[in-house]
Parts: sequence; structure tokens; C-alpha cells
Amino acid sequence: MGESFGRYRLGNDEEVMKYVTAANVACGFHAGDPIVMRNTVKLAKKYNVSVGAHPGFQDLRGFGRRMIEVTTEELFNDLIYQLGALDAFLKVEGLKMTHVSPHGKLDPLVSYEEEYTETYLEAIKEYNPELIIIAEEKSILYKKAKAFGFEVATVAYPDLKYDSKGDIVIERVKKAVNPIEVAQRAISIVKYHKIKTIEGNEIKIHGEMLCFHGDSPNAIEVLEVVR
Repeated sequence: MGESFGRYRLGNDEEVMKYVTAANVACGFHAGDPIVMRNTVKLAKKYNVSVGAHPGFQDLRGFGRRMIEVTTEELFNDLIYQLGALDAFLKVEGLKMTHVSPHGKLDPLVSYEEEYTETYLEAIKEYNPELIIIAEEKSILYKKAKAFGFEVATVAYPDLKYDSKGDIVIERVKKAVNPIEVAQRAISIVKYHKIKTIEGNEIKIHGEMLCFHGDSPNAIEVLEVVR
């Protein structure tokens, strides 16, 4: 959430806030600006929604959904910068950051490339070791975060598609999704711990947190049906 920028508006954050318990808020790199970040934090406070950081690559043009080559030093400092930016607005509103969830193509990098996984966790631990790490259960990030001593919450994405390897299929531009199908996937994840892949088979999946994307054209309709 908080992924608008300047004159460009993306999603309807206030409506989305009415349906969720936690929000991943952009920190100014892939999206968001100071005004958007402040307003998003205010909305979270209004609707009693917990706020986590949603750091990404410094890639406004690609919305953080393109792989960007970075060194571990660059990643470390980019993370500190983004966490600090969002946390400042939370502090002003008397709120605390609760969790961290990587955005777009940063997600697979820190989830499955061990050197970057460790850098990601080291940066967060230095900033605030009490933050909850959001990770897919099958990821290196999940295992490493536990080893680092973090509280970890597993995540699943009912509004995205999965392949047979259990990887999410990332879209550069979000398309409208079928609300009924998304709701069925959400139920399948929560009740049966499985989901149907794009190849047609079923795989095991666990999600203590179900993540929905606010930039989907029909995000509100999806949330209404799922709720």
C-alpha cells in the first residue's frame, strides 16, 4: 500500500484499509513519496491497521518488479534508508512498525540468494530486531530468519498464481482477477494448506498471513468477496 507517487494514483488505500488487519507500506524506492507515506500511515491509524515496511529496489519506472543488480553493501544501506523513512512517519503518528515484507523482485533475491538473505536480515536486525519477518515457508529467508532469532510469519498470496515449484508468478502490471477464484484459493490455503498451480497440479502451502495486492484493478471487489 502507499504506492502512489506525486500526481500518479495507484489503488484505493482507504477502501483497502477497511478490509485488512496489516498493511505493507512502500518506503519511497519502488513507489511512494513523503506525502503518500504520511497519508497512508494516517489511514492505518484511523482503521487500526498494523504497519510494516515494504522495501523494494530503487526502481520507480519498473515499480520494483524488475531485477536490479545491487551489491550487498548497497542492499544493506538501501534497507536501512527505507525502514528509517517509514518509521519516521509512524513515530510522528505514535505508531510502531510491526513487520517487514520485501516487494517485487527484491523478494526472490532476499528469499533465495543466501548472501543477500543474510544481508537483508542483518540490516533489519541492526535497525530493529523485534520486527516480524514475513516469508514464504519454503524459502531460505524463512529458515535464516528463525536462525537469526526473529519472529517469522509465513505468507501466501491468494490473488497471485503459483507454478509447480511453489514460486509466485510476478506480473509487471497487475490485471483484474476473478474474486470467486481468489476466495476459493484463500480458503484452500487456510483450511487445506494447498493451492492449485498454473500447471494444474496441487502443491502444499502455508500462510499465517494472506497477502492481497492493492494495485489490482478490482482489489476492493476481491477483498469484499474474500471477507
